[in-house]
Amino acid sequence: MAPVTGLRLSPPRPGKSRPAGFTLLELLIVMFIIGMMSGLAMLTVGFGNPDQSLENEARRLRRLMGLTAQEAILQGREIGILITRDAYRFLTPGELGWAAMDADDMLRERELPQGWRLELVQDEQPADLAAAPPGGEGETEEGKPPPPQILFYATGEVTPFRLSLHSQDDSGFYVIEAQANGEIEMSHRGLAP
Repeated sequence: MAPVTGLRLSPPRPGKSRPAGFTLLELLIVMFIIGMMSGLAMLTVGFGNPDQSLENEARRLRRLMGLTAQEAILQGREIGILITRDAYRFLTPGELGWAAMDADDMLRERELPQGWRLELVQDEQPADLAAAPPGGEGETEEGKPPPPQILFYATGEVTPFRLSLHSQDDSGFYVIEAQANGEIEMSHRGLAP
Protein backbone atom coordinates (compact mmCIF):
# COMPACT_ATOMS: atom_id res chain seq x y z
CA MET A 1 0.00 0.00 0.00
CA ALA A 2 1.43 3.35 -1.02
CA PRO A 3 1.49 6.20 1.52
CA VAL A 4 -0.96 9.06 0.98
CA THR A 5 0.90 12.24 0.10
CA GLY A 6 -0.23 15.75 0.89
CA LEU A 7 -1.80 14.79 4.21
CA ARG A 8 0.26 16.03 7.12
CA LEU A 9 -0.71 14.99 10.61
CA SER A 10 2.24 16.44 12.44
CA PRO A 11 2.40 20.12 13.47
CA PRO A 12 4.17 22.50 11.09
CA ARG A 13 7.89 22.87 11.63
CA PRO A 14 9.33 26.25 12.53
CA GLY A 15 10.50 28.21 9.54
CA LYS A 16 8.15 26.46 7.12
CA SER A 17 5.08 28.19 5.74
CA ARG A 18 1.66 27.36 7.08
CA PRO A 19 -0.70 25.48 4.74
CA ALA A 20 -3.29 27.65 2.96
CA GLY A 21 -6.89 27.69 4.24
CA PHE A 22 -8.98 28.84 7.17
CA THR A 23 -9.06 27.45 10.67
CA LEU A 24 -12.29 26.23 12.20
CA LEU A 25 -12.28 29.19 14.57
CA GLU A 26 -12.02 31.67 11.70
CA LEU A 27 -14.93 30.00 9.90
CA LEU A 28 -17.08 30.05 13.06
CA ILE A 29 -16.40 33.76 13.61
CA VAL A 30 -17.39 34.58 10.01
CA MET A 31 -20.57 32.50 10.32
CA PHE A 32 -21.43 34.24 13.60
CA ILE A 33 -21.01 37.69 12.01
CA ILE A 34 -23.15 36.70 9.01
CA GLY A 35 -25.85 35.38 11.36
CA MET A 36 -25.86 38.57 13.41
CA MET A 37 -26.11 40.75 10.30
CA SER A 38 -28.97 38.62 8.94
CA GLY A 39 -30.82 38.90 12.24
CA LEU A 40 -30.43 42.67 12.31
CA ALA A 41 -31.62 42.91 8.70
CA MET A 42 -34.73 40.86 9.53
CA LEU A 43 -35.54 43.07 12.53
CA THR A 44 -35.09 46.20 10.45
CA VAL A 45 -37.39 44.91 7.73
CA GLY A 46 -40.06 43.90 10.27
CA PHE A 47 -40.04 47.24 12.09
CA GLY A 48 -39.67 49.33 8.96
CA ASN A 49 -42.95 48.11 7.49
CA PRO A 50 -45.85 49.66 9.42
CA ASP A 51 -48.42 47.29 7.90
CA GLN A 52 -46.40 44.26 9.01
CA SER A 53 -45.91 45.74 12.49
CA LEU A 54 -49.66 46.36 12.80
CA GLU A 55 -50.39 42.79 11.76
CA ASN A 56 -47.80 41.46 14.24
CA GLU A 57 -49.35 43.46 17.09
CA ALA A 58 -52.86 42.28 16.16
CA ARG A 59 -51.68 38.66 16.08
CA ARG A 60 -49.94 39.08 19.44
CA LEU A 61 -53.08 40.56 21.02
CA ARG A 62 -55.20 37.73 19.55
CA ARG A 63 -52.79 35.10 20.92
CA LEU A 64 -52.65 36.78 24.32
CA MET A 65 -56.44 36.69 24.43
CA GLY A 66 -56.36 32.97 23.66
CA LEU A 67 -53.80 32.48 26.42
CA THR A 68 -55.96 34.53 28.79
CA ALA A 69 -58.98 32.32 28.04
CA GLN A 70 -56.93 29.21 28.83
CA GLU A 71 -55.49 30.74 32.01
CA ALA A 72 -58.99 31.64 33.24
CA ILE A 73 -60.09 28.02 32.80
CA LEU A 74 -56.94 26.57 34.39
CA GLN A 75 -56.99 28.98 37.35
CA GLY A 76 -60.74 28.66 37.82
CA ARG A 77 -61.27 32.43 38.00
CA GLU A 78 -62.10 35.40 35.84
CA ILE A 79 -59.38 37.33 34.04
CA GLY A 80 -60.18 40.69 32.51
CA ILE A 81 -58.65 43.03 29.97
CA LEU A 82 -58.76 46.77 30.51
CA ILE A 83 -58.62 48.53 27.14
CA THR A 84 -57.63 52.16 26.67
CA ARG A 85 -57.14 54.02 23.44
CA ASP A 86 -53.40 53.28 23.32
CA ALA A 87 -52.78 50.34 25.68
CA TYR A 88 -54.23 47.19 27.22
CA ARG A 89 -53.77 45.56 30.59
CA PHE A 90 -54.66 42.16 32.02
CA LEU A 91 -56.40 42.11 35.42
CA THR A 92 -57.51 39.55 38.00
CA PRO A 93 -60.06 40.02 40.77
CA GLY A 94 -58.57 40.51 44.22
CA GLU A 95 -59.76 41.30 47.72
CA LEU A 96 -59.79 45.05 47.04
CA GLY A 97 -61.00 44.94 43.45
CA TRP A 98 -59.20 44.32 40.18
CA ALA A 99 -55.40 44.05 40.22
CA ALA A 100 -52.91 44.14 37.36
CA MET A 101 -51.12 40.94 36.37
CA ASP A 102 -47.78 42.74 36.03
CA ALA A 103 -45.87 39.86 37.67
CA ASP A 104 -46.78 37.63 34.72
CA ASP A 105 -44.47 38.66 31.88
CA MET A 106 -46.78 37.29 29.19
CA LEU A 107 -49.85 39.11 30.51
CA ARG A 108 -48.17 42.38 31.45
CA GLU A 109 -49.39 45.80 30.38
CA ARG A 110 -48.71 46.65 26.73
CA GLU A 111 -48.65 50.12 25.20
CA LEU A 112 -49.13 50.66 21.48
CA PRO A 113 -46.66 52.63 19.34
CA GLN A 114 -47.19 56.38 19.00
CA GLY A 115 -50.26 57.19 16.90
CA TRP A 116 -51.82 53.72 17.00
CA ARG A 117 -55.19 53.29 18.68
CA LEU A 118 -57.68 50.71 19.85
CA GLU A 119 -61.45 50.95 19.41
CA LEU A 120 -63.79 48.70 21.38
CA VAL A 121 -67.43 47.92 20.53
CA GLN A 122 -69.68 45.97 22.89
CA ASP A 123 -73.40 45.40 22.41
CA GLU A 124 -73.09 47.36 19.14
CA GLN A 125 -72.07 50.45 21.16
CA PRO A 126 -68.59 52.02 20.99
CA ALA A 127 -66.88 52.06 24.38
CA ASP A 128 -65.50 55.31 25.77
CA LEU A 129 -61.80 54.54 26.09
CA ALA A 130 -59.50 56.70 28.19
CA ALA A 131 -56.46 58.12 26.42
CA ALA A 132 -54.09 57.64 29.37
CA PRO A 133 -52.14 54.39 29.69
CA PRO A 134 -53.80 52.10 32.26
CA GLY A 135 -50.74 52.13 34.54
CA GLY A 136 -50.86 55.88 35.04
CA GLU A 137 -53.63 58.40 35.48
CA GLY A 138 -56.26 55.82 34.45
CA GLU A 139 -56.34 54.34 37.94
CA THR A 140 -59.00 54.97 40.57
CA GLU A 141 -58.44 57.10 43.66
CA GLU A 142 -57.46 53.98 45.62
CA GLY A 143 -54.62 53.32 43.16
CA LYS A 144 -56.42 50.35 41.61
CA PRO A 145 -57.28 50.03 37.92
CA PRO A 146 -60.93 50.44 36.94
CA PRO A 147 -62.86 47.26 36.12
CA PRO A 148 -62.02 45.63 32.79
CA GLN A 149 -64.37 45.87 29.81
CA ILE A 150 -63.58 42.32 28.60
CA LEU A 151 -63.94 39.29 30.90
CA PHE A 152 -62.73 35.74 30.33
CA TYR A 153 -64.64 33.34 32.57
CA ALA A 154 -63.52 30.05 34.13
CA THR A 155 -66.27 28.35 32.10
CA GLY A 156 -64.54 29.26 28.82
CA GLU A 157 -67.01 32.01 27.99
CA VAL A 158 -66.01 35.60 27.23
CA THR A 159 -67.72 38.97 27.14
CA PRO A 160 -68.64 39.45 23.45
CA PHE A 161 -66.69 42.29 21.84
CA ARG A 162 -65.23 43.72 18.64
CA LEU A 163 -61.81 45.32 19.11
CA SER A 164 -60.10 47.10 16.22
CA LEU A 165 -56.43 48.06 16.05
CA HIS A 166 -55.63 51.09 13.86
CA SER A 167 -52.29 52.43 12.68
CA GLN A 168 -51.43 56.12 12.60
CA ASP A 169 -52.25 56.58 8.91
CA ASP A 170 -55.47 54.49 9.02
CA SER A 171 -54.47 52.74 5.79
CA GLY A 172 -56.02 49.56 7.14
CA PHE A 173 -56.88 47.97 10.45
CA TYR A 174 -57.32 44.62 12.15
CA VAL A 175 -60.42 43.46 13.99
CA ILE A 176 -60.51 40.90 16.79
CA GLU A 177 -64.00 39.63 17.56
CA ALA A 178 -65.15 37.34 20.35
CA GLN A 179 -68.41 35.47 20.71
CA ALA A 180 -69.93 34.63 24.10
CA ASN A 181 -68.90 30.96 23.66
CA GLY A 182 -65.22 31.99 23.77
CA GLU A 183 -64.55 31.83 20.03
CA ILE A 184 -62.06 34.57 19.04
CA GLU A 185 -61.33 35.51 15.43
CA MET A 186 -59.09 38.08 13.77
CA SER A 187 -59.54 39.70 10.37
CA HIS A 188 -57.95 42.46 8.30
CA ARG A 189 -60.08 45.27 6.99
CA GLY A 190 -59.35 47.81 4.29
CA LEU A 191 -59.34 51.54 4.77
CA ALA A 192 -61.00 52.75 7.96
CA PRO A 193 -64.39 54.40 7.38
